[in-house]
Amino acid sequence: MATGLNPDDPMKTHIYYPGMEVRDELWLKFALIYLERLAFVFTVSEKSGLTALLDTLRQQSDLLAEPPEPAFFAAITPQIESQITGLVAPDFVRHKVFGNKELITRWRSIPNHDCFCPAQAGLERLHGFCLTQGFATQDEGGIRMARRFANLLSMRLAREWALANEGALITDHDYLDRLLHLLESRYHNRGGQDCFHLEIPLQVPTHLAKISFAELIALRGRSGFRQQLAAFHQALDALLAMLGSGYADPVILARFEQAQQGLNQLLGPETRSLPLTTLVSCSLPAMAMIHRLKESRPDSTLVFHPIKKSHFHQRKSQHFFTRLGQVKP
Repeated sequence: MATGLNPDDPMKTHIYYPGMEVRDELWLKFALIYLERLAFVFTVSEKSGLTALLDTLRQQSDLLAEPPEPAFFAAITPQIESQITGLVAPDFVRHKVFGNKELITRWRSIPNHDCFCPAQAGLERLHGFCLTQGFATQDEGGIRMARRFANLLSMRLAREWALANEGALITDHDYLDRLLHLLESRYHNRGGQDCFHLEIPLQVPTHLAKISFAELIALRGRSGFRQQLAAFHQALDALLAMLGSGYADPVILARFEQAQQGLNQLLGPETRSLPLTTLVSCSLPAMAMIHRLKESRPDSTLVFHPIKKSHFHQRKSQHFFTRLGQVKP
């Protein structure tokens, strides 16, 4: 199936959700430093304030990946329709979103349709489904939906694309990161897999908000930067695979720290830490593994959050969450 990603491209693609664009320019600056490829699910609206900047990044850097091809969206539309139908009218309520009749009623209320989604090839049937179900209203050049529902729809599309292309999802909306986990699993006190959030402190220039895009594009183009970035992502993938196995391998953790340090050295003398968080699910009990890693690398900056049990009823995606509040002006 054609998806829009280049299968011969060895670089890791992160699909941003929700929606069609990042929240602000600061997040794009973070992406220029830490992501090999960044993709969006939806076509960017002409009403967007970031259109010119995205055009510049497309022309002057290798950050932006191609969006999905229409055939991919068309092929997965029936599946998405079935999933959305189940989420808004489940057999039982297990979250304040799923099965919440009052919330679903608000999503169907026309005055709440405040999010514009432009018409996009491959999404015609899905837009039609939203219209017939009362979740959208027709507008010139596209449709309008309640923003929370549009976010939910975007998240589902992004997840399917990531799973089909061995990509990862990334967002700066902590609520949606938690909701994505609840889409794929159920917490349970007994049985299930050990799961925990892993927090990875990433260094960024202290005055990131004041650094121009031209400077960051030049940094990305410097000799050795792309190699260090690739090494960082390869080491991160190896680290997450090791944690997911449940077997502690201090050598893999040491290699990740070395790769991270190599990238940090290219960011200048004044940096501060930002958390990158991801959910790890283990094939084995996680506690012994975490204890061994902490004993072998006592100076490691990784933060292991409390372990919970989860039953995964859908294939688990790899998804990350970032918070940039520490470097906002």
